Amino acid sequence: MMRFVVLALAVLLAGCQARFLQDEPPSQLEHVKSGLQVYADQLKQAAHQALTHLNDTEFKDYKEFLGQSVDNLHGYFQDGFKTISPYGTQMLDATKDKREKLIKDVEELHKKIEPMCKELRQVLEKHFQEYSDELKPFLEEYLAKQRQHMEEMRTKLEPVVKSLKEKIGTNWEETKSKLVPIVEAVREKVTEHLQDLKNLLEPYMQDYREQMEKRALDFRQSVSSGELRKKMDELRTQVTPHFEAIIAAVQMAVNKE
Repeated sequence: MMRFVVLALAVLLAGCQARFLQDEPPSQLEHVKSGLQVYADQLKQAAHQALTHLNDTEFKDYKEFLGQSVDNLHGYFQDGFKTISPYGTQMLDATKDKREKLIKDVEELHKKIEPMCKELRQVLEKHFQEYSDELKPFLEEYLAKQRQHMEEMRTKLEPVVKSLKEKIGTNWEETKSKLVPIVEAVREKVTEHLQDLKNLLEPYMQDYREQMEKRALDFRQSVSSGELRKKMDELRTQVTPHFEAIIAAVQMAVNKE
């Protein structure tokens, strides 16, 4: 498991290096590694600080186990930092020629297309100006007619709007007098069905709560007795050979390249 974390961190560092193609590889690699170290230390401190809130709660028995797990994870990172540099440097050395060629090609391409882009901008500006000159008289006439039409509509609608405002208040009171009984009838019927549903589901909900409380109690007992940790150790023993085989295959592929 630790070797898999180390390889993942090495790939992460190589990816970060791609953002700084013109920097010196060793100094940039050390910079990224230092940043990851600080971040790992901050995570560890924050985790232990959070675990202090378990002191006076029903989960205080988990604090020691969780704290040890945090320290173990931090240890994996510490071991990974010690072995990152060879992998990261090897990847940077292998891509040095390609990175230099990429920088050179980009610079040459920029110099080649810069005058072409300038000519393209001039042509587009000329075309847009021609389109604008053609459309300007039509748009001005259209906008003038629209403003005149809107003014006529506003004049015609003024008495209509005034009449509607006067009727809305009266009509709303009349509508409300007919709507309230309907809403009240629906509310009573919905309340009745909800109460029936609650009575029907109450035994199942009570049983579910009891089952969850029992499972929580079993989990706390397994943690305090060390049974959970034993199962985790067995699982780690089973999966470690598979991760080591994957790491070995990746290392062989890198060495062949």
